[in-house]
Amino acid sequence: MATLTSASLPTVNKYDVSKSIIEPLFMGQDYMSYMDVMPNVSGTIVIDKFKQLGNITTAFSSSAFSSSAGNEEIGDTVTLTPVRREAEVAFAGNSLYNKIKGQLMRGGHEFDNVDGTIVKNILLDLIGQGIKGDFNKQIWLSSAAGGTGAFDQYDGLFDAAFNVTANKLNRGSFAPEQTTDAALDSGYGLKIMKGLYDIASPELLEAGNHVYFVSGDIADDYMAQTLENSGYAAAGYGALVNGVQQLTYRGIPIIVRRDWDVAIASNVANINGASNAAETHRAMLTTKDAFVVATDINENSVEQWYSNDNKEYRFRVAYSIAVALKDAKLAAYYTPDNMA
Repeated sequence: MATLTSASLPTVNKYDVSKSIIEPLFMGQDYMSYMDVMPNVSGTIVIDKFKQLGNITTAFSSSAFSSSAGNEEIGDTVTLTPVRREAEVAFAGNSLYNKIKGQLMRGGHEFDNVDGTIVKNILLDLIGQGIKGDFNKQIWLSSAAGGTGAFDQYDGLFDAAFNVTANKLNRGSFAPEQTTDAALDSGYGLKIMKGLYDIASPELLEAGNHVYFVSGDIADDYMAQTLENSGYAAAGYGALVNGVQQLTYRGIPIIVRRDWDVAIASNVANINGASNAAETHRAMLTTKDAFVVATDINENSVEQWYSNDNKEYRFRVAYSIAVALKDAKLAAYYTPDNMA
């Protein structure tokens, strides 16, 4: 049998980190294309924001110059303070081969002739998948004030909208009310998306490049109760049989986040805006680049070494991250409970 040693596992290089971790996080994610990603940010950063001028045109005056009242200060700022995140993973050297031999053999590699580069790539892919799963959950659902456990380190995207008092809905916003501490009531997927559209600010509706982010249960209910409904005759039958390649509402693309359903169901006690494991339903309507994601993750973010005393391959991935909504008018969101 092949034996793996510290010498048989090549050093992780920048290409490895980019391919296995950075690209899956920032280039392979359906929602990241809607975010304004700011790289190389490890400390507090202040973003200037200009407000729209209004009521500055008045009757002609022959007197001296006089600036329109209320327009002396035309800007505001958005402050992001990244927090440090870290993942440490160890693989026992004596059992490492047995754990991955299936993947190696499926790839057509000889049982007794293992290239260390292959092993390294498998390990990095495993680590990358774990980091991606945590990243996706935390960037959406974390809350520095209202979360606990793995969700209390920084404010995620929902809390960023809450912090600037973006327009919001909860279960009490509907008549009849969405059932308390329960799974999504039938027909409420459409009600939630329509409700978000109805409360969206004029500035958001005019912005273009809109997108809905919804949990899997909202998407499934919207599909079943609306698109597959027999009341839509041929169109509904076609959707029922063939499915829909891209869900939309009023022409706005819907990005389905089924990982929310899983994360909320298993971590509801740690997540702001829900109080029961069945309350996995949540949604957001926003526009491209409304949210800022600041991070310093790069090709040098991974450390790798072999611990001779513990006979382990060890990897550490560390990065800083912060998110913010540029303006309260650029998002509307729904959570079952009010956020705190």
